[in-house]
Amino acid sequence: MLQNEQEYIRILTDRLSGTLAVEDLEDLLSDYREHFRIGKANGRSEAELFCSLGSPDEAAREIRATHLVKKAEHTCSCGNIFHAIAATLGLGLFNLVFVLAPFLVLVVLLLVVFLVGVAFTVFGPAAFVYAILQILGSPSFSIWLSPVAGLFFSVGMTAIGILLVIGDFYLARFFYHMGIRYLKWNIHMITGTGCAQ
Repeated sequence: MLQNEQEYIRILTDRLSGTLAVEDLEDLLSDYREHFRIGKANGRSEAELFCSLGSPDEAAREIRATHLVKKAEHTCSCGNIFHAIAATLGLGLFNLVFVLAPFLVLVVLLLVVFLVGVAFTVFGPAAFVYAILQILGSPSFSIWLSPVAGLFFSVGMTAIGILLVIGDFYLARFFYHMGIRYLKWNIHMITGTGCAQ
């Protein structure tokens, strides 16, 4: 059980050390101190102020999640989005379903599209070479009804593979930005709840 404002600030500082830059942390702590000062000046007890702010652990989790989502928004990278997701998961157990599950589905989808694209891109030229060899009469068995059709099929397969790989890149960028918006919405929904009196 928290005893006073100093203990609240100390715990919050401990939880956020290493997450925020020193000057950002000082600005944040200054805001919390100001909240306590104004609340006490208005006759509110420290218990009421603790309730309105939430526990320092909860506040630190919310601040960390918000910070990491903003970082992922400004600097796009796999590491940043995974840190943002991990921080958002810490906000509530239900986020395992509402955050982790959709992101895992998207990662698997992107991976499947990429692997199919790579397979088509690799198999297309191999099929092209085989069709050429078939035209020259070299292979003992035929995989194409017509070697000329095999040439067109292999070129088409290669083109589709390249388009899938390129498309996967743009799809990943789209999902990245939509994921950031979803994480921000999720944090807003969680932190928008009030404290029961």
